[in-house]
Amino acid sequence: MSDDVAPVSGREARGDLVCFLCARTVGSAQGPDIRHLASISLKVPDPRHVESVRRLRCPYCSGRLLLQAGDDVYVERRSLSDESLRPRRGRPPKIRKAS
Repeated sequence: MSDDVAPVSGREARGDLVCFLCARTVGSAQGPDIRHLASISLKVPDPRHVESVRRLRCPYCSGRLLLQAGDDVYVERRSLSDESLRPRRGRPPKIRKAS
């Protein structure tokens, strides 16, 4: 995802990248919508495999990578101000019970 685009709240697709031939899980993918995966974020545990995973190829056998166990989740992103990041001081206020 480019730095100049602010992330928007909404549906997001997440899943594992699994090789079609050798069935190895080589990374995970995360994108804004499962139907419109134009720009996605890839997470690869081994930095030597980044180039092959970027081309959606398995680094071990050069097979195709597929999205497996894909989840469609709702993500809410809010910008945090300095005030919300500062720890609260003192005891939290009591909640009065209605009688």
